[in-house]
Amino acid sequence: MANNETKKVLLSLKDVTVKFNVRGRILTAIRNVSLDIYEHESLAIVGESGSGKSVLTKTFAGMLETNGFIPEGSIIFSDDALSDTRVKLTSRNRRTWAWALKMLNGLSPLERGSAEQMQILALESDIRHHQGLTEEEENRYAADLKEVRDGIVDLNNYLQTLDRHSAEDQKEIASCQKKLEELSAREKELNAKKEEILRTRSASWQGSQEAVRFHERLEALKALRQKKIETPENPGNPNGVSDAILERNKILAYEVLLSIGRYPMRDQIRFLRILKKAFRDAMTAGEDLRDIGVLNRIYQTCCFYVQYWELNEAENEVVGYAIIDCAHVNYTKDWQQIRGCRIATVFQDPMTSLNPVIPIGKQIMTVILKHQKCSQSEARERTLDIMSKVGIPNPEKRFDDYPFQYSGGMRQRIVIAIALSCQPKILICDEPTTALDVTIQAQILQLIKDLQQSLGFTTVYITHDLGVVANVAERVAVLYAGQVVELGTVEDIFYDPKHPYTWALLSSLPQLTEKGSDLFSIPGTPPSLYNKITGDAFAPRNQYAMAIDLEEEPPIFQVSETHYAKTWLLDPRAPKTEAPANIQNLHEKMVRIYGDPDTDEGV
Repeated sequence: MANNETKKVLLSLKDVTVKFNVRGRILTAIRNVSLDIYEHESLAIVGESGSGKSVLTKTFAGMLETNGFIPEGSIIFSDDALSDTRVKLTSRNRRTWAWALKMLNGLSPLERGSAEQMQILALESDIRHHQGLTEEEENRYAADLKEVRDGIVDLNNYLQTLDRHSAEDQKEIASCQKKLEELSAREKELNAKKEEILRTRSASWQGSQEAVRFHERLEALKALRQKKIETPENPGNPNGVSDAILERNKILAYEVLLSIGRYPMRDQIRFLRILKKAFRDAMTAGEDLRDIGVLNRIYQTCCFYVQYWELNEAENEVVGYAIIDCAHVNYTKDWQQIRGCRIATVFQDPMTSLNPVIPIGKQIMTVILKHQKCSQSEARERTLDIMSKVGIPNPEKRFDDYPFQYSGGMRQRIVIAIALSCQPKILICDEPTTALDVTIQAQILQLIKDLQQSLGFTTVYITHDLGVVANVAERVAVLYAGQVVELGTVEDIFYDPKHPYTWALLSSLPQLTEKGSDLFSIPGTPPSLYNKITGDAFAPRNQYAMAIDLEEEPPIFQVSETHYAKTWLLDPRAPKTEAPANIQNLHEKMVRIYGDPDTDEGV
């Protein structure tokens, strides 16, 4: 495997969290995942059902369900074809630039009073602290309120399972409704108690000398801030901003044009309003508008941030480079440029991925026509070419066939053809062989490997079958309870695993089981992702768990340049613990089962 330092990072996930709103409760499916995916590599994401494998890949492919959201983190997609941005300086675009410059110059005086604004916010926070609940009281109130509201949600869900027309269920329904009334009364009681405490403390503190001093200081800061805002740095420039700020704003205005210039005029007007508020907040807070991180956060409110590159006078255009953060894509047409075109997915069951009433050839052509600028005849030629590449015999004769006329293996080849028809940079294979028999599985996996080698895309496999991983992957990310608990090359994971969960997965391989012995199964069940997880999520199922595993989440330990694991067993203070005997010397066992890759000979 090539050294990762020599490879280009194609997709970079940083501290990504994914949550779902499920019947009024929040489920945390992905927890602070950081992972780099490299160009041309094969990465396998493995774990039990419910570990977060599919959710993680749906996150950067823009396929989260409507109740899913990403409250934290970034997913930067480095694709030159999408990132290179050029906007012609038409008369309309010049007006957009001039409007953006006027907006920025008008907001810039706020920066002169930013230091005082921060002091004002801190002082207002102190005032609220003196009049509010203590931290202990706030935590107790929040816990009591959550318990009540969770009870209401659970009872309402239970009521939906009961038959209101059944005499047997009538008594249960009446009991549930009485409990709901009690919980509602408890919620009102908690809120009323909180309001009474706040009123009492506010009235008591407002009359004190300390409150008078706080308010005097607050008014003085507000007056000083306003004076600074109204005092021009350079009366000769718009809004009195300095020459340096004016020059900076010209660049920022070009970046506004680059970032919104590809959208229809109606959306441009809406985005300008959103950006105005975001810039106002940043300038008021005194944030550095030369910082790419700050600017990326500003633009996340509506669109991609496009960094200014140059003004090409010869071509009458402004050139920039887009920072594509898939965690914060809000515009449907932006996703249409990424999903399918640059990131494509092959799903488990090919029959449910294909339209049963449209001929196979037309289904592939539709994707090509949508994402590539070509004629009908060119699209047909490309369709026949990709059908041939995925191993469909006589593609011209099979072009007008319907999905039911294809076997399961052939249908999966067509799904792969559709996914690859627009030459994506990343191909996600979500359990692509689950619905196929063993012989066809091997053919499909070999097909994907061959196509990757010839077309040069990155492959991300989602699987629970470590036997598949051994044959297709260069690197492996092991997921448990929404976190990457171990990451390394396939050799690291198979021959030198460090996390107890990885040990358990490897022990579950049926190929390693001796004749006449029981198959290994991991005891217990994964934790509920509705609840806050304390310590190591795998600790309750881990026979090697220590006391600290139940109390504190382990950090990520680096085993080697390519190998990382999230377990307290790697802490220098931990007792030395060996992997289970059945997965030791795994190299020899894998050679015996799968054959030596250097000789293609096996038992």
